Amino acid sequence: MAVTENAHLQGILLACEEINATGGLSGSKIEPVILNPEGDDRRYTELAAELLLKHRVNSIFGCCLSTSRKAVLPIIERYNGVLFYPSVYEGFEYSPNVIYGGAVPNQMILPLLDYVFKNHGNRIALVGSDTLYAREINRIVMEFLSSSGGTVVGETYLPFGTGKIRMETELKNIGSEQVDVILSTVVGEDSVNLYSAYASVFPQDRNLPIASLTTTESELAKMPAEARAGHLSVASYFGSVGSPQNQKFVAAFKSRFGDNAVPGVYSEVCYSLVHFFANAAGLSDTTDSDTVLEALSGAVFKGPGGDLSIDIDTNHFNLRPLIGRSCEDGTFEIVSKNPSVVRADPYLVAYDRSVSGQLAV
Repeated sequence: MAVTENAHLQGILLACEEINATGGLSGSKIEPVILNPEGDDRRYTELAAELLLKHRVNSIFGCCLSTSRKAVLPIIERYNGVLFYPSVYEGFEYSPNVIYGGAVPNQMILPLLDYVFKNHGNRIALVGSDTLYAREINRIVMEFLSSSGGTVVGETYLPFGTGKIRMETELKNIGSEQVDVILSTVVGEDSVNLYSAYASVFPQDRNLPIASLTTTESELAKMPAEARAGHLSVASYFGSVGSPQNQKFVAAFKSRFGDNAVPGVYSEVCYSLVHFFANAAGLSDTTDSDTVLEALSGAVFKGPGGDLSIDIDTNHFNLRPLIGRSCEDGTFEIVSKNPSVVRADPYLVAYDRSVSGQLAV
């Protein structure tokens, strides 16, 4: 997951440096303490405890996968820390000590399926990394498809480190079926292999696109150019958003990380989370967990992708879903923008399992 976690880290560092350049918090500079669990969930647990007890921090930004978030959650709650979680995830969770910055299924799955049904068809092959997130997302996808006239044409899970040759075999099997879209929950470095394998198996064909809940500009940057173009992703932010605040963010990002760097949603969410934290700590003049959490309830921040708010009932971001089509240069052309912000519904309590007409605020 290095490609994703480095994108998280870039957003965190840029925000910290911006805040420090304007005086920090109450005259003190933010000092990031960066620890590397090396992808081991047990190390996530150990290092969360080390951050809270040894380094005496109150707020932790990170955890990329749902398994790592669930590993640290008992530590966060036991020692009353705050976890700012930056990744999309499967929902069905709440903790008073967690601010959930990533999108949940009603904010991502429904817009993506709605777009796919209207523009490509409803016969969908599911391909994911063998993770808790992928299996839970696909369970929800299948519920919506079964209630919306859609069809699942195969369900495949790939272990981390699956090579391009194995992926080519899986894609050839999918190509032999009548499939309209490959819905991907493949994550991290493996998504680079998936798109590269696709370009080998279907070199001229983009009528069977990959539609991903997890692929961003960070992953596209690591692919060969011929593997990038023509695929769909759903996110609350793309680097190609044309707002003035995003133009300023992109310029700062390139200045810090290089002219070829393109921010994606992983960096943007982390950047926004740090600013949320700093605003809350500045209002209360303390980084105490309870005070920061109280100040964050219902907070709003004008982020690079637009105004962001934290829902007071769920501790989740309210987000505006976007659909992007990937381009050869590693950016996304935004092809669909939800007309309104979608309130997070992590338990899907306000939804039946039909796709049509489900995208209200």
